[in-house]
Amino acid sequence: MSTRLLSHTTARARITLLANAKKHHNHRLVPALSCSRFLSTHATPDSSETEPYDVVIVGGGIAGSALACALASGKATGTQKIALIEAFDLSNHINWKPRADQYSNRVSSLTPKSVAFLKRIGVWSELDSSRIAACNGMQVWDGVSGARITFDAAHSNDRSTFLQQVFADAPQSPSSEQGSDQQSPLAWMTENLHVQYGLQKQMLAHKNRGVQLDIFEKTKVQGISANVSSSSPQESSSTDISEWPVITLDNGKKLQTRLLVGADGVNSPVRSFAKIESLGWDYSQFGLVATLEVDHSTSTALDQGKGVAWQRFLPTGPIAMLPLNNGYASLVWSTTPKIAQDLKKLPAQDFCALVNAAFHASPADLEYLCRNIGPDGQPQVDFQKEIEWRASVQELESHAVARQSKDAKPPKVTAVQENTRAPFPLRMRNSNSYVEDRVVLVGDAAHTVHPLAGQGLNQGLADVECLARVIEQSLLSGSDIGNIHSLTPYSSERFLPNLAMLGTVDKLSKLYNTDFGPVVWARSLGLTAVDNMGPIKTEIMRFAMGLEDVPSSAARR
Repeated sequence: MSTRLLSHTTARARITLLANAKKHHNHRLVPALSCSRFLSTHATPDSSETEPYDVVIVGGGIAGSALACALASGKATGTQKIALIEAFDLSNHINWKPRADQYSNRVSSLTPKSVAFLKRIGVWSELDSSRIAACNGMQVWDGVSGARITFDAAHSNDRSTFLQQVFADAPQSPSSEQGSDQQSPLAWMTENLHVQYGLQKQMLAHKNRGVQLDIFEKTKVQGISANVSSSSPQESSSTDISEWPVITLDNGKKLQTRLLVGADGVNSPVRSFAKIESLGWDYSQFGLVATLEVDHSTSTALDQGKGVAWQRFLPTGPIAMLPLNNGYASLVWSTTPKIAQDLKKLPAQDFCALVNAAFHASPADLEYLCRNIGPDGQPQVDFQKEIEWRASVQELESHAVARQSKDAKPPKVTAVQENTRAPFPLRMRNSNSYVEDRVVLVGDAAHTVHPLAGQGLNQGLADVECLARVIEQSLLSGSDIGNIHSLTPYSSERFLPNLAMLGTVDKLSKLYNTDFGPVVWARSLGLTAVDNMGPIKTEIMRFAMGLEDVPSSAARR
């Protein structure tokens, strides 16, 4: 059909008719109810009116903002009317001007696949390269047995003959299109605030070029309903929108949408509205994050440990130190709720001493030190002397058996940035479904994973990339983007990989949260065996980096 019969009448009664008629324009595209250009020439409708949108995204975190950018940058999705709702003030993201000697405590590890996606939607170019650290290696070891596995980005392109034959006809992921001769880091480390800054910059750029992207910040969702009255001013005989979700905001506005996206976190109101059950459990662990200053000259690793991530599995949970630039590192320490709270209160000097000990001392010594943190957060023994004495005993014991360890050691922690220590509960969740009619979930609203593998944000970005592609294809085929049949390809592509990642990380967490002898022996044997199997280790690296997606590729054939 055509919309050539549109007239330029100024009567308010014709606005809705024009908006509904526009959905038949541009051949097979369906930019339904894109009426903001007409409303913008008139007074803002009063709060009792319901404003139509093609896509409403609840949640302005990284996943929600990335989806808004991805949709705005698409050829077909860029013609849609999009709303992003966020309860908090987003101005602190766009006005973010950090000092070179300060880093926020929430740092993410972005895989090459995630970086490739951020480049495609124009976000990566908005970031400050001086605040992005390449992680070219990773040292992971068992705190009980000392068994270790080492990952090196230089080996990520080494493919065995057997594996080349197995995966020879598998489609390449977008991030692998750059060529196998180019070395990519295992991951890029940067602050979450930094990514959100880039997303906000890109969203403003899309708005400035005319994309219909409305951002409702400092605005809470007061309620979501499934139906509206048949007297709604946006209804017409040609389009039945009576079953579209209606979002009521705390400022009195009502938005009605063809597709409602839940990017609103683990306690998602959108998921509750869709009556989608989320299954999982809380771990008896808290994670503690902090920003550390390190002395690279104390590391025995190549290049003094710069660009290396360190992770040690302890019976109470893993401790990880991720590289940042300018002599800084990010700490993620998973431990018991009590120890996490004690670590937050511990004086800075003693905290640094305990972090250093956590990468070297025996679990028994660490347990002793943690037991001697008083209720007020003050150490009840001299931590520095205790740690030095126990380290000297360890060194004498290693010499006594003529086996001085040659394993690479992490850099020494010299300071912790003020007000960066923060504990948070750890949990695992996965929704029974990611889609319902006119509702779809992404990121933490769909799934939540233990942070030991650093894959939570990467999973969310993979969700967003897939969903944006599915919506684009639905529009190009003339389908209703909110219909559950149009959303099924997203669920089919993302549910099983997410479930596999959640299950693997959960099993690793449980496997290493014990010092039971037979379990320690078995896991140490497996870790050492994998470390010595170059081709297998390479495939593990490539999968973690997002360079392999064999199960999904096979499923799409």
